Amino acid sequence: MRGTSEVIEKPELQVLMNVLGEMRVSYPLYGLELLRAKPTERGYRVNVTVGRNEFNSRVPDYLANELPTYTDFYESFISSGIIRYDNIGEFLQNLELYERLKKGVAFAPDTNIFYHRFISSCRALDGYQIVVAEGVKKEIEDAMNYKYRNRQLEEIGREVQNGSLLREFSNRRTKKSRKAAYIALKEFERLKPRIIIAEDVKEPAHNNDERIVKSLKRYDRMTPTLLVFLTADIAVTDVAEMEGLEYFLFRYPREKLGKHDVTAYQLRTLLFNLAAVFGVIEINRALIFGEFGGKGGLNELKVVFPAENRTYHEFKFHLKLSRKLMEIMKG
Repeated sequence: MRGTSEVIEKPELQVLMNVLGEMRVSYPLYGLELLRAKPTERGYRVNVTVGRNEFNSRVPDYLANELPTYTDFYESFISSGIIRYDNIGEFLQNLELYERLKKGVAFAPDTNIFYHRFISSCRALDGYQIVVAEGVKKEIEDAMNYKYRNRQLEEIGREVQNGSLLREFSNRRTKKSRKAAYIALKEFERLKPRIIIAEDVKEPAHNNDERIVKSLKRYDRMTPTLLVFLTADIAVTDVAEMEGLEYFLFRYPREKLGKHDVTAYQLRTLLFNLAAVFGVIEINRALIFGEFGGKGGLNELKVVFPAENRTYHEFKFHLKLSRKLMEIMKG
């Protein structure tokens, strides 16, 4: 891989997208094409080329917790802002009502809202104070600490194509940890300037959901603003009802994946999220690793070209130019 690979940041994916033009995105461990993307006047037209049954038929049942499933694929579209909650319109109507309150409003996302990166993709929520229960933060942090053992990688390697690619994952994060670190924590870091942490309550709680809701209710009582708990988990709403905490329950999307007109930013985010959750994807013939040996930052990817061909040299040239321009702009 030496000489044909480059570590880039997420925004620099755009350089690769510009060089490639039309793209075919696949998952090399299944030998499965996932989607095609074609530039348009306003962004890109994404055409999903794989169905749920075809996708899940490649996943051995006993490895479903570790290898990507169709649900992981679908949720990458949610966390990219391409697919939205079914009742998003109802939420935006409620938001108008909240805005009329003289005492103001703040929002408290549940853990699942971080995994769906809803707040950063919902422009209507720009500028609102975000209150995060300590229990939510802890759930994300705890999920980040799982790494592959070599025996696990050997077992996975026997069930997939191109098993040699798994070498990059040695002593690196598992799927669960990649989701937590590169999706949920990344969302937390992006929102950090407007986040307030609601400390855990000291009183007994039956489970983490109850502890989260009680912490938020105590915060709500201590501040003049209305606190609205945002969740996509119906189970936690029972606890919110009992504690008298205002909440909004998002309905999981039912929209089928097919043809989608997306912005360049949404496609960049989708490609990043797929690489992060799947560990590696292939775009045309270039491999994009979301997990790799030596990875330092949440935003990093490794691009590996099959050879030092024209595409590779064109990408290197434009990447170098882009980085020089960024240095000049920073002054």
